[in-house]
Amino acid sequence: MRLNRRMKIGLFSGFLLIIFNSNLILFLIFNTSNMMPTYLDVDRKPNGNTFICTFSFREVLNYPIRIRDQIPVPSNSTEHKIFEVDRYGNKVWEYIGLAQPHEVEYLPNGHILVADTGYDRVIEIDYPNKNIVWEWKPGLINWTQINPKWGSDHYYNNPITFDWTHLNDVDFKNYSTWSACLISIRNFDLIVEVNYTAERIGPANNPNNIVWYYGDYGNHSILHRQHNPDYLSDGNIILSDSENNRILKVNYTDKEVFWMYQGGLRWPRDADELENGNILITDSLNGRIFEIDKDSNAILWSFQGDLINPYEADRLENGNTLIGNGIGGVVYEINREGFEVWRYGISYLKSLIYLNCILGISIESTAILFIYQGMRGKMLSRKKKIGKYVVIGSLFSLIIVSFVLLFFYTSIAVMVFIAMMGTTR
Repeated sequence: MRLNRRMKIGLFSGFLLIIFNSNLILFLIFNTSNMMPTYLDVDRKPNGNTFICTFSFREVLNYPIRIRDQIPVPSNSTEHKIFEVDRYGNKVWEYIGLAQPHEVEYLPNGHILVADTGYDRVIEIDYPNKNIVWEWKPGLINWTQINPKWGSDHYYNNPITFDWTHLNDVDFKNYSTWSACLISIRNFDLIVEVNYTAERIGPANNPNNIVWYYGDYGNHSILHRQHNPDYLSDGNIILSDSENNRILKVNYTDKEVFWMYQGGLRWPRDADELENGNILITDSLNGRIFEIDKDSNAILWSFQGDLINPYEADRLENGNTLIGNGIGGVVYEINREGFEVWRYGISYLKSLIYLNCILGISIESTAILFIYQGMRGKMLSRKKKIGKYVVIGSLFSLIIVSFVLLFFYTSIAVMVFIAMMGTTR
């Protein structure tokens, strides 16, 4: 069959529409069926099960609208949750009624602490009974009592409906005679330490129970939208100063920074001190997890795989690394050699790779068939023209592959951009 120019243009346009529509349909299926969860903090329990903080990718898309119109997350939403899975991926426990939960902390008494980000609070849940037994809310604190410079017109003392604090982390410490919670209030550019023992005795939300703080709203030379502060073994604090693209160690006594790491970071959101003193860093926008030497800052180990905007990583007792892969849709356990030993979820990246490979092979096979038919007809009459069709076939194949890769990487870029602008930031 001989194709005229109009037919060739139509065929080529049809191929591009197939590629575009197939990627769009896959995205819509994932999104509308809530198959695109965003996995933030992940925590391995002593029994081997895993707690996972999650909300849907649809909520990432809704986030700018919620901010603009100050629309809170509905209290009955099933898209925001913490759940527990066993080693076989079976969901064995679930807690809904949250809003963009960013952190889950398993306590010595068996309860769990949750940074319920969208509802501006820390809650303690009587696991597995699902009763809230303690709640700490920045909106109930008179911040002027903490610092007289934070007057009645200050941001801290003027709550808004949605995403006022973006409270994104809580860490627990036992001081032997009392216990404390280290809480990250991202939109305050502030971390605070709360006397948990006194809070549990009551009354709760007492400003006198804030025994230490670091940061000051708008003073980005100190902190700028930080994540995941943790207690160090020596009593000091390590944290990810995310918008300043650095990891800090802060002296608890005098609040001076005594160690800093930058190293080409792009929006880091987690840094953990390991037992050997090395630091495990989650470098979100560079899509990598890596470990650095505690003294030289040399990179000793790293993993990228198909990470897309990873949120945090924990080094497990067995030496493996547990990773919450942000909008990547998978929780990974990776060994030292970089091999996956356990996972939960579906990788959007791999789904797109498989889809586009299938499309590319199918389209190219169709193209080769048409070219072969053309060559066959020409061979019967003009054998000297075979080289021309070989060249045309090669160029056509190159164009198809280029467009497949273009759509694929565009899809990934859009997902990362949305994550940067959206809830997980």
